[in-house]
Amino acid sequence: MSPNLDEALTAKYPKIFRNRYADMRETAMCWGFSHDDGWYNIIDMLCDNIQHHIDYTRRERAKALRYNRALMRSNKDNVEPLINYFRNGREENKWHVEMAYKVFEDIEPQCKIVPEACPQVIAMQVKEKFGTLRFYYNGGDAVVRGMTSMAESMSAVTCEICGSPGKSRGGSWITTLCDKHAEEKGIT
Repeated sequence: MSPNLDEALTAKYPKIFRNRYADMRETAMCWGFSHDDGWYNIIDMLCDNIQHHIDYTRRERAKALRYNRALMRSNKDNVEPLINYFRNGREENKWHVEMAYKVFEDIEPQCKIVPEACPQVIAMQVKEKFGTLRFYYNGGDAVVRGMTSMAESMSAVTCEICGSPGKSRGGSWITTLCDKHAEEKGIT
């Protein structure tokens, strides 16, 4: 990948590419992105979705923990911790108070299930292999595995050079190219 696109991805996703310039004994990312520019958009969207998923799971976990702490500190006679939870830093209004009292209308208020936070994804290597993208990483969860699999599948029908629709070509060295770039390289 060209240096300017390499730099753009590294700057846009510093958490995912934190090992981009690490020692070769720690990561293969020290060699950068080992493919042409055509897959830039696939990798950009993959990283955007991965980081959004990680941040979302962490926010939801924190929100559930805050709610459960507020609920444990509250009772029918003292709903102030719940009011503060519902306010979440905003000016108190009638709705916050109503919601706090509504929790105790149940016989026994229930704590929220605390979801797991997705571990931060750290890219270990991004390259082309057998004509498709390979995105190797540490961290993540099943959702990230699905996103990565989808991105790798998309690369199998995307020209590695320009990003246009392409197909797998070649014999001893397989590459994914559009008709124009296959013709330029003399590959059928």
